[in-house]
Amino acid sequence: MMNLLAQPIIFNIIIVIASIFILFKAADYLIIGISSYAKKLGLSDAIIGLIVVAFAASLPEMIASIAGFTKEASVGFGAILGSNMVHAGLALGVLAVFAGKMPIEKSVFQKHKLILWLFLMLPFVLLIIDGELGRIDGVILITVFVIYISRLIYLESKTGKVKEKVKIKRVWKDAAVFLGCLTAMILSGRYLVFSSVNLAHEIGVPAYFISLTVIAIGATMPDLAVEIKSIFKGHSHIGLGDLMGSLMIELLLFFGVVALINPIKVNLTEIMNALIFLMISITAIVLFMRGKTITWKQGIILLGLYAAFMMIEVVKMI
Repeated sequence: MMNLLAQPIIFNIIIVIASIFILFKAADYLIIGISSYAKKLGLSDAIIGLIVVAFAASLPEMIASIAGFTKEASVGFGAILGSNMVHAGLALGVLAVFAGKMPIEKSVFQKHKLILWLFLMLPFVLLIIDGELGRIDGVILITVFVIYISRLIYLESKTGKVKEKVKIKRVWKDAAVFLGCLTAMILSGRYLVFSSVNLAHEIGVPAYFISLTVIAIGATMPDLAVEIKSIFKGHSHIGLGDLMGSLMIELLLFFGVVALINPIKVNLTEIMNALIFLMISITAIVLFMRGKTITWKQGIILLGLYAAFMMIEVVKMI
């Protein structure tokens, strides 16, 4: 056993798997804590899906990506672009196939789909202009995200169900769960990134490709688990809300915060395939929202886009 652990490749694979497992379990408990608090505040299932669960379940990708930016910029970008491709292509495709038909929440998605599309396209436009997300770009992205959240909160407040005051003794346990899980996720996220970079160097695979696949898929597992559970429990709109909320949080808030702290410069040639397929996938989702449901056939289209994206990345690596 000690001889196996002495092998750098095997050791780093074990660390990667263990880190993904800890991320998954910590995120699961974190979702339980935050969702419990949100329900005590009187928030609806739609808002819990779009904001609360989406934010909590997106933490693994964001933490892994932040750790990646501190270690190697290509790892950070690969993790965030890869995880969003998993959301927009693989995850929604699987959900649509499992559900057969996914009903769309009219008040949130159908009435605001153009604004949603414009907001999600914004980081790509800013990035393609000069291959950089500077501090001004970061301010723009954060401002747009705040507008998005403010609009959702306004719509929620119109229902009259939100509780303005909740006793602290009712929520301290949820806060303790949140802090404990967040600590575990930060530590496991750092080990996940560092071990993935080491593994990439050992086997001669670009770190960007490892982050685009292993880190992205592994860190997205909590989101996918939440979304699939919502399908089987008859709340598919929560799963769709979680997915779209995750895209907004990662593409606007995450990129905005990182760019504001430390401007991001990337090699557009390296990431162009991911940018193109992510833009196509998001556009396809918004077009699918014109109807009352997202069907299994449309899910197959999204799965096909993800498969094509991965095939091109593999060919590029070879």
